[in-house]
Amino acid sequence: APAWAETGREDLDRVQEQIRWKRARPAVARELEQHLTDQRDAFLEEGTAPEEAECLAVEEMGDPVTVGTELDRIHRPKPQWGLLAATLILALLGGFLRVWLTASGAETYENISPAFTTVALVLGMACLLGAYFLDYTWLTRHAVGVYIGGLVLGVLSLWLPPDINHASYYTRYVVLLYPTVYAVWLYRFRSSHWKGLLLAILGGVPLVIIGCLAPYALGILLLMVTGFALLLAAAGTDWFGVGRGKTAAVVLGIASAMAGSVVWQIWKNGWYRGRLLKFLHPELDPFGGGYQAMSVRKALSVSQWLGEGDWSVAASPDPFERSVPDWSRDFLLTTVVYKLGWLPFLLLVLAVAGLLLWFLWKCLRQRNQAGRLVALSVIVPLALQTVFSAMQNLGYVLFSASMPLVTGNLSTVVTMGLIGLALSVFRQEPIARENSVARGTVVSFQKD
Repeated sequence: APAWAETGREDLDRVQEQIRWKRARPAVARELEQHLTDQRDAFLEEGTAPEEAECLAVEEMGDPVTVGTELDRIHRPKPQWGLLAATLILALLGGFLRVWLTASGAETYENISPAFTTVALVLGMACLLGAYFLDYTWLTRHAVGVYIGGLVLGVLSLWLPPDINHASYYTRYVVLLYPTVYAVWLYRFRSSHWKGLLLAILGGVPLVIIGCLAPYALGILLLMVTGFALLLAAAGTDWFGVGRGKTAAVVLGIASAMAGSVVWQIWKNGWYRGRLLKFLHPELDPFGGGYQAMSVRKALSVSQWLGEGDWSVAASPDPFERSVPDWSRDFLLTTVVYKLGWLPFLLLVLAVAGLLLWFLWKCLRQRNQAGRLVALSVIVPLALQTVFSAMQNLGYVLFSASMPLVTGNLSTVVTMGLIGLALSVFRQEPIARENSVARGTVVSFQKD
C-alpha cells in the first residue's frame, strides 16, 4: 500500500535518525515496524479499509521525532565504569607488586624487568578498551570465520619458538582464547536440531587437539569444562530445538563418559597415579615431581601474618629467589605471602574472586543469549584459573596457572582482552531489552 511504503517508512527513518547509538537503530526499527503491523491488523479487524488502516497505524505511533528522542534516551550504551575501574586497579596493583617484589631479580631475569611489565600493562589496557568498545555480535555474525581463524592461529603458534619445558610458549595463550571461540561456534547452530547439536559438540575436538599438541593441560581443562558449561546453558533455553531434557542428557552423558575415561586412565596408568599422589603428598618426591610444592610449602612455613618471613628458619642453602621456581610469575602469590604476609595474600585473592562474582552476577542477568554465552566463556575459565592458582600457591601443584590480572605479563594481556569482551556484552545490555522497551514507549505516547 502506498501510505505504508512512503509515509510509514519515512516516519520510521525519522525515528532512527534521532537515535545516536547506531547499534540500536535496526533493533528499534524492527520492533516499531512490528508494532505498526499489529496496529494496522487491529484496525483491519474493526472493518477499516486497508489504506486507511495503515494511515491510522502510522498516526497512532505519534510524532516520529518525539518518539525517536525518547527512544534515544533509553537506548544508550550502558557504561561499565565500576567493572572497568576494578579491572584496571587490580591489573595495576598486580604489575606494581611484580615490579616491587621481584626487584632483586630484575637485573638477572629480563622478563621481570619494569619495562617488560609496563609494556604488558599498556598492551593489556589497549586490549581491554579495544574489546570493550567492540560490537561483540560481530563475532557471532562471523562465527565460521572466527572459528577457522582461531584454529589457524593455534596451528601457527605451535611452530613459533620458544619451546619451554617441551611446550609451545605462545600456544598456551592462544588456547586461553578457545573457550570464547567455542562459544561463538556454538551460537551458530541455533534451531539446527540434532545435526546442529552434533556439529556444536564436534567443533570442540580440533580446539582440544591443538591444546594437546602444545601441550597445555590446564588450557585443555579450561576449554572442556567451559564447553560443557556453555552446552548446558544452551540446553536450558532449548537452543538446538531438540528439547531441554534431551540436550542436557546428551551433554551430561558425554561429560560423564569423558570423566570416567580420565578416572580410568589415572587408575590404569602409573604415571597419572604418581602425579596425583605427588599432588597430595609432594614430600614423597621432594627433589623430583614434588619439588615445586615442597619449595612453596617451605616458603609458606616461614611466612608471617604481616611482614616478610624469616628465610633463615628454612635452613636452605639458596635464597628465596633461587629456591621457589617461577617466583615472579605463576608463584607470584607465594612471593606475596613470603615478603608481605598472609593478610595481603588473602585480600588480593578475595579481590580477584569478588570481581569474578560481580562479573557472574552481571552475566546471569543477561537476556541476550549470545551475550550470555560470550560472557560465560570468559568468566568460567578465569574462575578456574583463580582456583588452581590459589591452590598451587598454597603448595598443591596440579597445573601451572597464573592468577588473573596479577602476574603482569602476557597472561595479563590476554586476560584483560577477554574481560573487555565480557564488558562489551554488559555495555550493550540495553539492546537485549529492545522488544519490551520499544513497544512500551510507543504505547505510552499513544496514551498521552
